[in-house]
Amino acid sequence: MEKPVYVYLLSGFLGSGKTTLLQNLIREAEKRGQKSAVLMNEAGEVNLDGLALDDTVPMSELLGGCICCSIKSDVGMELLELVQTHMPDIVWIEATGVAQPLEIIDAVTETSLYAKLELKGVLTVVDARHLLDRLRIGSGKTFKLMKEQIRVSSTLLLNKSDLVGEKELRELRQQLREWNPHADIVQTVRCEADWSSLWTRPDNAGNTGILPIPIDRHSRESDHGDHQELLHHDHRHHHDHEHINVWTRYLDFPLDSVLFEQFLKELPDEVYRAKGIVTFTDTPSRFLFQYAYKESDFMRITPQKSVHDVLVFIGEDFSRSDLEARLLMLGEASSV
Repeated sequence: MEKPVYVYLLSGFLGSGKTTLLQNLIREAEKRGQKSAVLMNEAGEVNLDGLALDDTVPMSELLGGCICCSIKSDVGMELLELVQTHMPDIVWIEATGVAQPLEIIDAVTETSLYAKLELKGVLTVVDARHLLDRLRIGSGKTFKLMKEQIRVSSTLLLNKSDLVGEKELRELRQQLREWNPHADIVQTVRCEADWSSLWTRPDNAGNTGILPIPIDRHSRESDHGDHQELLHHDHRHHHDHEHINVWTRYLDFPLDSVLFEQFLKELPDEVYRAKGIVTFTDTPSRFLFQYAYKESDFMRITPQKSVHDVLVFIGEDFSRSDLEARLLMLGEASSV
């Protein structure tokens, strides 16, 4: 009997650590002789997270929108092409941080009607510090979306747990359990965990599969009717992430590294996430950078294909014109 291709959805709000999780899972699958493929979704016009992956891993890109709405119809086609072309054992779907998981689950399970695919689990990465901040506020569209991502998950990674205290971690775990009574909760730093529970022992045929994780396709919220509406493709429904703005800005000038780091530190609170590829005036290397909630990280890269210098900003009601003015000043200062 033909073995199904297992599909996992990686969810989590902007900057929580999904790409790091993806890298860890691909490495674990490789150790176990499993071939991975990746369906990567970016809300912006370029796939920057994909640059962090080994170029030997087959990858399909869905750019310029969110899987759960504007490009949802492409999911089935991309999944089928990945499976038929590369014949992987596992497909990891990394959704953009503003995605509504229920819609993606629906799209994947629809595809399983036409191909031997099996959705095995939804792993949601939760940024401990960010969730704690949102709990203190207690309202807002971003808070509602994070809550929804948590509710529909089969495994919750309470990530960046080293950035909060023990008392706060207990509070967060209690809140996660209240929102989702059934998911496994794993406390992590940089999404490092013992993933052996995801894999079974070899079966009689010598194959190694992934343990099924139960999926509740309906949210456990009391307003169950709203989620029935989501699952029945009522296009009148309101997406919780419509307040999120994405701005992609290509660069044709190098930047001073010190001034650019200062620029990131001074980004307004409304910018939740930024990422990009930059060339610096004071070093010959190019860098992939990631920014989330006032913290930034840089990785030296040597792209195998031609890529442009680009900045992607994701946030809530921020001023593009203000950022543009700051960037032009940064460019002028960098050329001195």
